[in-house]
Amino acid sequence: MPGMIERNVAGEALQFHADRAVFWPSRNRLMIADLHLGKGDVMRAAGIAVPTGGTAHDLARLDVLLRVTCATELWVLGDFLHGRRSAAVERAWRALLVSHSTVVVSVVGGNHDRALVPDALDVALLPEDVRDGPFRFRHHPRPAGDETGGHVLCGHLHPVVKLPGLPGRYPAFVLDADETVLPAFSAFTGGMRIEDPAQRWIACAKGMLAGNA
Repeated sequence: MPGMIERNVAGEALQFHADRAVFWPSRNRLMIADLHLGKGDVMRAAGIAVPTGGTAHDLARLDVLLRVTCATELWVLGDFLHGRRSAAVERAWRALLVSHSTVVVSVVGGNHDRALVPDALDVALLPEDVRDGPFRFRHHPRPAGDETGGHVLCGHLHPVVKLPGLPGRYPAFVLDADETVLPAFSAFTGGMRIEDPAQRWIACAKGMLAGNA
């Protein structure tokens, strides 16, 4: 099982990485969805006992992906934050940007991004439906009845799959003819289980990729 595979999507070569990211070489753009920075802080503030270190772990993974791909753009397809602003989270994010000073970061706002202040995080806020080449970049999947064309890349659903012979569930990319759903980048999220045997997917399993797509 490889850690990266390339697939032709809507006529473009896209690289799918086992650490839950897609790289578009022709734009030199790394794409993730559902980063959910600060989710642990929000839950602890609500009295829910969860481990610390989730934000640091996710940003360390993102740091590696930016270095491996040499991306000059990073697009986050929604839910950059999980909830309220956090000074600690903003410091950690800005520290990552210092290490990647040539990377331009853009965010498609998600349903958890109500507290997002782009200038405070040195990111650009994109519209909720952005077109570039053959693609449409969104947080939510294509609306029912939408026939406006363009292959949608999105997040929001946090798809997961069960792999034969392995315990637990694994984050997965879901690939349809006109839509690709990215798994949640945050390691601290639940997921929507994909059970349709006709569905095409690529699972991210312990640093490797496996699937039927």
